[in-house]
Amino acid sequence: MQFISLVALTISAIAGQAIASNVAFNVAPLGTPCGDGTTISCNLSPGQSCKGNFNPKQASIVVTQALGNCHVSLYPSNDQQGGVIQRLDTDTAGTCIFTSVAEYQSYGIFC
Repeated sequence: MQFISLVALTISAIAGQAIASNVAFNVAPLGTPCGDGTTISCNLSPGQSCKGNFNPKQASIVVTQALGNCHVSLYPSNDQQGGVIQRLDTDTAGTCIFTSVAEYQSYGIFC
């Protein structure tokens, strides 16, 4: 019985790790090539989010790593205020999105 319980516990732990996803994206200020800025990453499970602010405002974003079923929302003000101005599904990994002015002040990653 103890062996079966140990196997069940091990399988449960491995399954829990498989659910977690690592999401990463790179942001860059105006005048910096896309992908040459700061990389932000977060380990998420379904239903969780990561949030933060940029300093200075950023002008480009590229999702560098994701397992899907998540998205990155970008906002014009600190603390995810001012309404979403850009939303990227993590399925768009590798595609650079940029603006002619730095307008991204904060972000939220949602799964």
